[in-house]
Amino acid sequence: MISSTHLYLVSSSFAVSCIIFLFFIFRPNKTNISNKIVLKNLLVSLDLELPEELKQLDNSSTDPQKFS
Repeated sequence: MISSTHLYLVSSSFAVSCIIFLFFIFRPNKTNISNKIVLKNLLVSLDLELPEELKQLDNSSTDPQKFS
């Protein structure tokens, strides 16, 4: 027979695992613009050629309507 200590340990481990799993599924995603900025910075740091879309992207701009 399973002791109550083992039952509590398994059920609490399962609950914590479910909470962590749900956190990773439903965490807020970065916006498309911030992903483009990260990609642009990465390509610049690797001295690779930038596509035209990323060349027009301004790092200092925070106006989301400009890119929509």
